[in-house]
Amino acid sequence: MEKYTLIITEKPDAAQRIASALDLNGKAKKVEDNGVPYYVAERDKSIVVVPAIGHLYTVAEEKIGRNYYPVFNFRWVPRYMAERGTRHIRVWLETISKLAQGADTYIDACDYDIEGSIIGYCILKYACGGKENVAKRMKYSTLTKEELEKAYEKLLPKLDFALIEAGRTRHEVDWLYGVNLTRALTLAAKDWSGKYATLSTGRVQGPTLRFLVAREKAIRSFVPTPYWQIKAEIEIEGKTFEAEYEREIIETKQEVEAILGACKGKDGIVETIEEKRFQQMPPTPFDIGALQSEAYSLFGYTPRRTLDIAQRLYLDAL
Repeated sequence: MEKYTLIITEKPDAAQRIASALDLNGKAKKVEDNGVPYYVAERDKSIVVVPAIGHLYTVAEEKIGRNYYPVFNFRWVPRYMAERGTRHIRVWLETISKLAQGADTYIDACDYDIEGSIIGYCILKYACGGKENVAKRMKYSTLTKEELEKAYEKLLPKLDFALIEAGRTRHEVDWLYGVNLTRALTLAAKDWSGKYATLSTGRVQGPTLRFLVAREKAIRSFVPTPYWQIKAEIEIEGKTFEAEYEREIIETKQEVEAILGACKGKDGIVETIEEKRFQQMPPTPFDIGALQSEAYSLFGYTPRRTLDIAQRLYLDAL
């Protein structure tokens, strides 16, 4: 087979859509190697589109001596070398490495964000044999045929190294925090109790737990204070309006009764009318957190369900 262009995607669904969009006939050929799917498209030259399945590499401790805590030596390794239940990733990486040997052009088409950038970078650097500095970048925001073709025709000349460094930093800092603070807590608990039990924490987990504890303490110590509000329905020319008392909160029931007694059976006078015209700007787009919060508030969806729905819509180019 002649040399071809190798495109790396973040997920199998994205690989299928990109391959179909770039194939001149819109029907890319699906191939499997040891259960790993990839797609062959024909354009000006053959294009092989192979997907990842999310992160294939992770940060792990680099064993130097017998030091248990603290540890600052780490390296990026395939996930199957550091995590249980990820043996299938080895076959995936072997297939990508094999395909990389027959390519002469390399394109990162993972999602254009921090996580997508670090996924593509690690594959190009480790699985493809140091191709991160010669690879090009596809930048798109939807998986529609028109946008994918445009992204392929207008490739960025190099990877997005600013996003890559942000991704590397986050993963490495997460690892340093998680490993060292977890081991410190575990040792402290063992010294105090004489028993061994892992106490985990991390860059996000620790502050989040502190916030939850503070919130729980505030809830338990809260003493409710009764208050009253006065609202009235008024009728003007056959139309009903809701009116609020000039003070939003009234502290005593006696004052409320006095106000109601003074108003009962009386006619009100409209003293002023204000009209305003303003331009309503469109709302800002959701970020993931705001979308999950709104979906839970309106529909009771869990954050995971909302994320899955959003991901499905994106992969279906909707």
